[in-house]
Amino acid sequence: MQRRACAAIPFPRLIGKSARVDLWHINYNHPLENAAAIVEWVKGTGLRPYLDHAGAEHRDAFAVDYLARIEKAYPPLVDGKVLLRFPRLFMIAVKK
Repeated sequence: MQRRACAAIPFPRLIGKSARVDLWHINYNHPLENAAAIVEWVKGTGLRPYLDHAGAEHRDAFAVDYLARIEKAYPPLVDGKVLLRFPRLFMIAVKK
């Protein structure tokens, strides 16, 4: 399987149509109270399609399983909080 960077998708199409394309990637690190706070963070965006697809009868079980996996993936720091690494890609294209 070949992995492509997310910027590789629109970037080549913009180069020929733009006077300039600025592209940068930032990782925001958000200290949150616990793993449940991470789940709440992503419920309104990235997790939404999965919760909707699970349907009412499976949604709660899915959320419990997801929380257990997040707890394993994000161990508490010294202060008890967890650190959510949140990558963002920014792109500005200037018209020719």
